[in-house]
Amino acid sequence: MRKYVAILILFSFCFAGVASQSTYTMANFANSGDTVYLTGTRVSNNNFDTSGANITWNFSSLTGVSQRRLIYRLPTQTGYSFLQWPYVYSTSNVNLSATDEQTTAILGLQQTNPNDYFLKNNNLLREKASAYTLVIGSTNLNIKNVYTNPDTVYKFPLQYNSTNTSKGSYAINIPGVYYRGQVIDRKDTVKGWGTVITPFRTFTNALQLVSNIMQVDTLSVTGQPLLTNDTTYYREIKWFDPSQKNPLLNVRQTKTGNIYLTTSVEYIDAQQFYQPVAAFAFVPVLPNMGDTVTFQNLCTNATAYKWNFSDGADSSTAINPQHIFTNAGTYPVKLIAYNGPLSDTIIINLRVSQLNQTYTFTGNGNWGNAANWNNGNIPPSPLPATNQIVINHTAGGQCVLNILQTIETGGSLTVNSGMNLVVQGNLRIE
Repeated sequence: MRKYVAILILFSFCFAGVASQSTYTMANFANSGDTVYLTGTRVSNNNFDTSGANITWNFSSLTGVSQRRLIYRLPTQTGYSFLQWPYVYSTSNVNLSATDEQTTAILGLQQTNPNDYFLKNNNLLREKASAYTLVIGSTNLNIKNVYTNPDTVYKFPLQYNSTNTSKGSYAINIPGVYYRGQVIDRKDTVKGWGTVITPFRTFTNALQLVSNIMQVDTLSVTGQPLLTNDTTYYREIKWFDPSQKNPLLNVRQTKTGNIYLTTSVEYIDAQQFYQPVAAFAFVPVLPNMGDTVTFQNLCTNATAYKWNFSDGADSSTAINPQHIFTNAGTYPVKLIAYNGPLSDTIIINLRVSQLNQTYTFTGNGNWGNAANWNNGNIPPSPLPATNQIVINHTAGGQCVLNILQTIETGGSLTVNSGMNLVVQGNLRIE
């Protein structure tokens, strides 16, 4: 009798262990209309590499410092009409889109209004297209990209010991202006199952997916190469639970030498109100009256915004608004960034120049001395198109340039006879 009891207990234990292994399917992943909050943490010394069966991963000590919002929606809801981009209107191409509405910097370039487009079905989640606005100097480029070889992000169902290998690639080419190419080679293995504890809560049906990724990037702007076949090796360790529409924990580690160093950690969370930081930039930097100014939102930990352009026009609550200043002058542009009950404010003076304005040097000596210029108006650098600088005749006089001065295409510099222009600084004429 004791033997039967022992066998029964052992059988029950084994059966319970097998039953606790979960499976994550396409139906568990996000749909249009879902919003996920992801809390970023301080990079810690946690061991994220433990794998195996019936593991308990305790990451309850992670400390959140920021949060971003990931919004899932239909591709047709991303701001493009059928005529602008018919590709995203076909559900056989893509049927899901995601954005975190963030502005990021890539080697000095600003990338805003991001959207990723996926095809989701019973077998896979595959990224097939992307779109964003790229700011190069004072030029805005609306980039719409269809992958040459779609990137299979997940192969469903995810279950213990399942594997997948895939390659993705794309190339964006605007001749003479912008080229971006990327190749992704990923190897995925579901290496563990068990319980994950995060500051949000405990998940008892977790699966651990480890992705080893090689990424090759090529980037050039205005014909100048910034990256040429730049190769990065990294891995992503993600935990999934069928109760969650997104990975409940995502760890990124970059390979340095023969080791992987943790560079970022995010976990799924309820909405948290971390202190926002307001920041923005704008192009063109020195607009003329009548120019369209594009504002680039660089806020962190913010979910709502209010802009005031200080010219009597309506304010805006857009993420990255555009505005036309119809009169010359200096405008203190104010942005308030909100995160629930918290807010932060920044004010940046924006100078709008008159069309066909002339800056006249009438004195003798230093370029940077306002007394040497008519009405005390020192020309801005860069000098906007349609504006001009005139160095007037003064007997025996000279204009000493000892500051950086750039003159954009369409601007002009005239030195009248009887004057000397002494260039001690930098004079750049585009």
